[in-house]
This record gives sequence, structure tokens and C-alpha cells, in this order.
Amino acid sequence: MAHFVTGLIARHAALRNVATRYGLVTPIALTEVMSLLPLDADALERLQPEEQHEFYDGFNYLSLALARTLKFASDRCMLLYFETEYFGGMGTQGAAVFRDGEIVFGPQSAELGPINNALAVLGVRVQPPAVDEFETVGLQRHNSAEEWLNSVPPPVPR
Repeated sequence: MAHFVTGLIARHAALRNVATRYGLVTPIALTEVMSLLPLDADALERLQPEEQHEFYDGFNYLSLALARTLKFASDRCMLLYFETEYFGGMGTQGAAVFRDGEIVFGPQSAELGPINNALAVLGVRVQPPAVDEFETVGLQRHNSAEEWLNSVPPPVPR
């Protein structure tokens, strides 16, 4: 099975503010306090409109320019950036946490662990029957940013 998701996780209000500021879709609630903003190609372009050539080691999309944008966007909040790339159980994941204009965790990339570690920085604690923070917030529900985006029903016309 494949898992290719890139996104931002933060408290509901903080992520709504980021989505509004950059013209992105409405975030998707993961838990009572946390939301996910899936980042597809269009969203990544909005967050870093110029072509990128410098990326953090082990990351496909976390460029120096994107990190600058996320530092700016993290004013008075915490934002978790993550990306996964797994196919058939093999692959990597990466995460970074931004708070008040600084990187406070990572960027960290490895086969396992960075996303759980970053979620713990955000205050997520494992809630059984989940086996880890990733499962506690429900990130396993969809395998791509596009699936996450398609999981939200379109707004009802008035």
C-alpha cells in the first residue's frame, strides 16, 4: 500500500488563519482541537510561488523558501509540516514544527518516527486503541493529499 501525504497540522483557528491568508482550502478536523491542511501541488505553489532548488535533506517538498513561509505563518501559533512517501511498506517521512517564527523541531526525516515526534511537540498523546500519535489523530485514514481533499463534501449552495 502507498502513502503519499504532505500537509500542515495545527489547532483549528491557527490553520484556518493560514488557509485564509494563502487562499488555501478549508482545513479538515482531525481531532477536537487539531486540523489538517492537505498540501497538493497547487497549495505548495501558493506557499512558495518561485521554483525551488534547495530542499532540506530527506524532504521532497520542504524547501528553504517554504520553511521561510511557514516561519512567517507560525506567528503566535505552532504549525507542523509533514510529508510521507511510502510504497509497499518502504519509504520515508519527514516533519518540522514551526512556532513564533522559528523552527522548534526538525526538520527531521527518517523511515519512522519524525511525524510522531512532531505531533508530540504539538501536545498529541497516544489515545488507545491507537498505537501511536499518527494513528491517534487519524492520519492513516487517507493515503494521499488528494484523497484527503476529496473526503470533504463540497459546500452546499445557498
